[in-house]
Amino acid sequence: MLGKIDLRSAGAESDSAIEGLKKFFLGPHKILIVSHQNPDGDAVGSALGLRGILATLGHEVSIAVPDDSPPFLKWLPGHAGILIFERRSGKRVIESAFRSADLVVCVDFNAPDRADLMEPWLVDSKVPLLLIDHHPPQDIFTDYYWIDETKGSTSELVYYFIKRMGWAQLLSAETATCLLAGIMTDTVEFKVNCSYPEVFETVAELVRAGADKDRIYNEIYSMFSESRMRLLGYSLESSMKILPELHSAYIALTRAELNRFNHRKGDTEGFVNYPLSIEGIQFSVLFTEQEDHIKLSLRSKGTFPVNEFANRFFNGGGHINAAGGRFYGTMPDAIAHFESVLMEYQDLLKKV
Repeated sequence: MLGKIDLRSAGAESDSAIEGLKKFFLGPHKILIVSHQNPDGDAVGSALGLRGILATLGHEVSIAVPDDSPPFLKWLPGHAGILIFERRSGKRVIESAFRSADLVVCVDFNAPDRADLMEPWLVDSKVPLLLIDHHPPQDIFTDYYWIDETKGSTSELVYYFIKRMGWAQLLSAETATCLLAGIMTDTVEFKVNCSYPEVFETVAELVRAGADKDRIYNEIYSMFSESRMRLLGYSLESSMKILPELHSAYIALTRAELNRFNHRKGDTEGFVNYPLSIEGIQFSVLFTEQEDHIKLSLRSKGTFPVNEFANRFFNGGGHINAAGGRFYGTMPDAIAHFESVLMEYQDLLKKV
């Protein structure tokens, strides 16, 4: 390790590190960008946006993720070239990319285990690691890091990094589109984690660079299948439970229910937000049954800390208003546990 250097901080060490990176990026290198399991719009957008810039600079750049993206992200420029570990040849190709890389860049995750089976290669890396992320920092595992948990997306931070390195003029329309897609999805169409002017200044600059805002919205939010829409209707009609005294609601979907509607990866994206549209509801959770666990998506309004709740009770974490978690057991047990521990927060929920 080179020593954990905060690239955002003011001071000689940070300035020196930035200058060192600028010199590194002058010559062609092999660079690997890694993101987290179940890659979302921000993971994919930030990785593709950074790759676009680095490729323009003349570097050989690969992106590796543990598993595939949902279908609504696959139109993004450059997505077809992403290396996916779970595919038949993925492990071999990604291991080779780790071995030949001169730099590994991690985007949109704050702990190496979020890279799933690629974690050992990150921990044992013999080359410098750079982290760009907006999640609350845990133990820093990289040599360099650019972390700002006050920002709504990692894609926004990648743009700041690009500006700091003096590359903003190299932005192509394709790269700007990827970054804007990441910002738009992680702020849930600018509904959460974006109550500060800089994010909209960034959006304006990306649009000036050619980002296709209308296509982003249409591809991600207006191209749903009929079965997905019927699953949403079923979720709200038959699977949503309201806990009015706790200002909370949840939707629980078993594998049988998902299969009934020909569920594809990404079909339940955004379902957790619908209960928050109900008057008086401040906290919403979506339970979906996976092969070996129950996945939780948690959202809130105001100051209710879903990241703290997920970390304390469901092996998870995230942001104050958006988090994820896991429960190992049956769906009834997961719901019973949730309703039980939620009682500990009843006073806070009444104040939100």
